[in-house]
Amino acid sequence: MFDLSICQELFDRDPVRYLDMTEAVRRGIGTVLYASPTAALVDIPSPEQPDAFHTYLMCCAGLEEATLLCGLLPAGGRFLLAAHEEFCVPLLKERFGATLFLEGASYQAAYLRTQPPVLQDYVLAIRQLDVSDLPQVSAHYQLEGADYLCSLLDRGQLFGGFQNGTLAGFVGRHAEGSIGLLEILPQYRRQGFATALERYMIDLELSLCHIPFGQVLTDNAPSLALQRSLGMTISSGTLCWLSCD
Repeated sequence: MFDLSICQELFDRDPVRYLDMTEAVRRGIGTVLYASPTAALVDIPSPEQPDAFHTYLMCCAGLEEATLLCGLLPAGGRFLLAAHEEFCVPLLKERFGATLFLEGASYQAAYLRTQPPVLQDYVLAIRQLDVSDLPQVSAHYQLEGADYLCSLLDRGQLFGGFQNGTLAGFVGRHAEGSIGLLEILPQYRRQGFATALERYMIDLELSLCHIPFGQVLTDNAPSLALQRSLGMTISSGTLCWLSCD
């Protein structure tokens, strides 16, 4: 059995950058496949298809370690992978035919305080969504397919904000534990609804003894400003999401 604590010196260089790895293991949804002072690989099986689809989180200090970790990934399988060092990306593309899942690198953001953001009166009525809401969600969130969204709805991981009974936006928890899927319908933007929905998620995560975290593309200035306004700490370094089909 591997223990992520052996990587502490590496993680201490930029703790928020690697928080997705430590938090997945702490929550019990991730298994450490490999850990050394200079590299780690965490496996998160799909709750619906634990034998068919996996998400991997990897970090390493150099290409030698990256090559070692690549040898532990499934050849010819489908998976998502977060590479915490950009120098791994060309190797992953060459070895697995991986492609960037998101167009660019992302910062990691984490809420490190023990108390939630100051909760003002919600400008939205927020409730858990279900599969009956799939048509509206999938119409406004194009990054993931309907199967993935349906799995989140089945597990109660998507939440909608309603104004006068009409869906104005939604937010959720991705399979690997990050806050994401934040989308405000066009006619409801610039009314503070994104702040309300993310504040709701931070409060929910803290109530579950989770450290709230998520990722933001480095060029998404409005989202980065939102994270900072809510008290999120932004990592110094970045990570890249890749998809292997």
